[in-house]
Amino acid sequence: MKILIVGAGVIGTTYAWKLAKAGQDVTVLVRKENLERIQREGFHIRCKDERQKKTLPMEVTYHPSIVSEICEEDNYDLIIVSVRAHQLEDVLPMLAENSGRADLLFFCNNWWGEQKIREFLPTGKYFFGFSRLVGGWRTENQVDCIIFDHPELATMLGESNGQVTPRLQNLRDVFENANLKPVLSQDILGWLTIHYVEFLGVIGGILKAGSFETFVGNSELIKESILATRESFDICKARGIDFKKAAPANIRIVDSAPVFFLTPLVKMQYKTPSIRQFFEENIEHGTQEIKRQYDDVISEGKRLKIKMSNLEEYKKYYSAPVESK
Repeated sequence: MKILIVGAGVIGTTYAWKLAKAGQDVTVLVRKENLERIQREGFHIRCKDERQKKTLPMEVTYHPSIVSEICEEDNYDLIIVSVRAHQLEDVLPMLAENSGRADLLFFCNNWWGEQKIREFLPTGKYFFGFSRLVGGWRTENQVDCIIFDHPELATMLGESNGQVTPRLQNLRDVFENANLKPVLSQDILGWLTIHYVEFLGVIGGILKAGSFETFVGNSELIKESILATRESFDICKARGIDFKKAAPANIRIVDSAPVFFLTPLVKMQYKTPSIRQFFEENIEHGTQEIKRQYDDVISEGKRLKIKMSNLEEYKKYYSAPVESK
């Protein structure tokens, strides 16, 4: 498969590298001002695959095929769009004009569904996904990535109509061959909406506590974060999201199981090293996007007149600068 990666951040670079190792024909789109440097130096990747027990991080220099613009004549089969949610509007005109016959996989956070995409692309041209399998951070010439070892952290894929189409099955096989743990969703847009909000309560609790360790050790903070998460989910329900279809693992929180019952279960889950690393990495390196997500969700909750007293309690912590721990 001939694949173009748009968005050479941690996710885009890691998936490009893994797909290329598995034999796919992968090209990475980079900014014009970075083209010569990346051609010369490549991407320096330091990868810790937690699925490989007792294995030291792998360090490689990845030299992909790179371009600084998309040309329809390049005849890509698939374009993976791995940009931050707030960057999507900037790349849509370029994709609409130059993507040619390629299918587009929007592989990023999504709060507004197909609304903005339909202004540029016809339905059937694109589908959706998200990586919860890979995390990390990037400096100018170094990618530090983590491949998490947890049953709920996978590569999510789905068609907007929930169908399992031949192209979706084909992409699942491609990702499976690259050991990228694909999972097909019956309602990927609903899943993306829930994912957009589901960690805001926990991250707010961690920010309030000052550290992940303090948060996990404080049952009252965990209870408060569960209530804030329920408020976030109430916003999703008000938007018509069916949790049983989109994210059944979250039903016990949505269906108001007693907080005193959930608290020790949540505390035990958060003691998993990969989960701790997931949250700490997101707080340290993804603060801009996290704060945008929080503001989006609060704004939508107000529009829908949802009670959000616990979620709004975190406003001052989301507004404060985040220091590295």
